[in-house]
Amino acid sequence: MELYLKPSKSNQVSLLQYILIIHSMQLGVGVISLPRELAETGGTDGWIALFIGYAASVTASLFIVQIMKKHPNGTIIDLISRYFGRWSGYVMAAAFGIYMTLYAYLLLDRMILYVQSWIMQQSRTYVLMLLFIIPAYMIVKGGWRALGRYAEIVLLCSLWMPLVLMSLFHQAHWLHLLPVLKEGWMPVISTVPATFLAFLGFESAFFLYPHLTRQNKAASGIIIANTLTLLVYLFVTLICFVVFSPDEISFYNDSMLTLVKIIEYRFVERFDIVMLTCYLLVISKTWIPAVYMTVYCTHRLLPIGKAATHLFLLLAGMLLVTFIWDPGWIMNDKWVALFTKMGIVMAFLLPLALWGLVSVMSLFPRWQK
Repeated sequence: MELYLKPSKSNQVSLLQYILIIHSMQLGVGVISLPRELAETGGTDGWIALFIGYAASVTASLFIVQIMKKHPNGTIIDLISRYFGRWSGYVMAAAFGIYMTLYAYLLLDRMILYVQSWIMQQSRTYVLMLLFIIPAYMIVKGGWRALGRYAEIVLLCSLWMPLVLMSLFHQAHWLHLLPVLKEGWMPVISTVPATFLAFLGFESAFFLYPHLTRQNKAASGIIIANTLTLLVYLFVTLICFVVFSPDEISFYNDSMLTLVKIIEYRFVERFDIVMLTCYLLVISKTWIPAVYMTVYCTHRLLPIGKAATHLFLLLAGMLLVTFIWDPGWIMNDKWVALFTKMGIVMAFLLPLALWGLVSVMSLFPRWQK
């Protein structure tokens, strides 16, 4: 696996895979609960906040691309080591290691909680987690290229989902959206922080950029990835808003899954179970790349043993934590709220600050090579 941690021909990703990996990390459990979260603070105008969150994520993404152009053959860890010294690189590796570990674990745990709540109520959390981490181990061992191919396959397998949801438009009441901005801009602005968590994942470009075959297309690729994410969130949010009444939607924690319960077919009794089961593939694309980046960081901090061993210990540790702690919904929500604040720093503020520092330092001959 060591070979797949370094930029090489065997671990390069195409522009399409680059787009899908970033888009996949942004699109996961957020789709299920985001419409309710937007409605709680922004009412039926909450969907407008998605555009502000999108603009912020695109801006931060473009800063990341500009930063990585300064050191195109290395990751953010290599870039920090080059400009600020080896120990600064270790600090950054530790920071991203912790961040990506939380990213992977909290999303995996939330996915398990959905399975436990909707499908397998009697099953233990750690038993369900064991079923998911075994295939994750096999995918992560293949490096970025395997992750890119996995994203392509899952995209093809999930194309039917929006078509099924579109069948609900005959029950839509578009008057629910009117009047637009009925209470002004303040409720919309208050809703913007809820969208930041939904768009997190573009910071993976810090690690993905050196593996991209056509680096001159990195900026347009990351904009396309963010735009795809916006379109999916906008589609699901609007369909929830027009099918449910403005007061009704705030009562459903998992508004997207509750929406699917309306769909009935003669050949299947609980279509929401079928939808969630297939959607698990989409959710898995969010946390599996984060596992890879965690292993990259731990291997940079402790280059002892094989990377596959780091991967095994990480997944085993996540399983052990779940067996001992078993967080549940309340603790998961608290940690996700904490992780969101950390994500704002790592994904939105860090690129801006780092771009400023690197741009100034690049003016000096020492760092111009």
